[in-house]
Amino acid sequence: ADVVGNLAPAPPAPELASPADGAARGAVLQHGLFRTAASLGRLERALAAHGYEVLNPGYASTRGSVAAHAEALAAAVAARARRGPVVEWTFVGHSLGGLVVVEYLRRPDAVRPRAVVTLGTPHAGAVLADLRKHWFVFRWAMGTDAAFELSPGDPRRQLPLPCGEVFGAIAGQIAGDGHAAIPGPDDGTVGVAEALPAAAAATFVAPVGHTWLPADQQVIRAVLHFLARGNFPPAPTGR
Repeated sequence: ADVVGNLAPAPPAPELASPADGAARGAVLQHGLFRTAASLGRLERALAAHGYEVLNPGYASTRGSVAAHAEALAAAVAARARRGPVVEWTFVGHSLGGLVVVEYLRRPDAVRPRAVVTLGTPHAGAVLADLRKHWFVFRWAMGTDAAFELSPGDPRRQLPLPCGEVFGAIAGQIAGDGHAAIPGPDDGTVGVAEALPAAAAATFVAPVGHTWLPADQQVIRAVLHFLARGNFPPAPTGR
C-alpha cells in the first residue's frame, strides 16, 4: 500500500512554490506507525517539485519510544545542516510521525521551524489505539513502545503544543458514522477532535481515510498552501 498508493503524479500548484532564489529550504517528513517512508512518496515528490529540499528518513516505528524516534530525527536534521546552510525548515508528519515531529521540536537542539503540518496525528491520544493495545495481534504488529504512547492517558499527550503559532493540523473525516468506538467524526483510526489541537494556528478537515491522507491530492495541496502562506485554503471541508 505504501508504494501503490503513491504512484499518482504530484498535483501541480505553481502558485504555492517556494521562492526560486537558489536557497535551500528543507521539508522534513515523518511517516506513521507500521508504515515506511514510501507512504509519503507522492507528498515528497510534490514538495520537491515546488522547490523544497525534502528529507524523508524512515524509522523503525514499531520499535522504540517516540523520544527515541525524535532523537533519530534530530540526528538526520543535524547531518543535513552540516552539509550546508538551510535558510528555513518545515516539517510534515503523518499520524505517529506527527508526534515524533512534536517531540523533536521540544528538544533544546531542535531547529526553529517556519511551518509544521500534521496529518491525522492523535495529538490528544487515540481512543482506538487505547482500546486495542491489549490485543495480542496489536502488540505483535505495532509493538509496545511508541504504539502505547498513543494512549490518551499518556502524560506526553497533555503537554503544550510547541510552535503553535506556525502549526497547521489536518484531520480526515470519512463519510457516515465512522468508527463506532471513536467519539464524533473520524478518519477510521483517529478522531477529528483527537487530530486538531486547540493551540494550532490553523486546522483543516479532508474527506479522506487515515491511511490515505498523505497521498490525497486535496491534502497535499493543503500542505503546500500552509507551507507557502501559513494558512489552509478555504474549502467546504476546511475549518
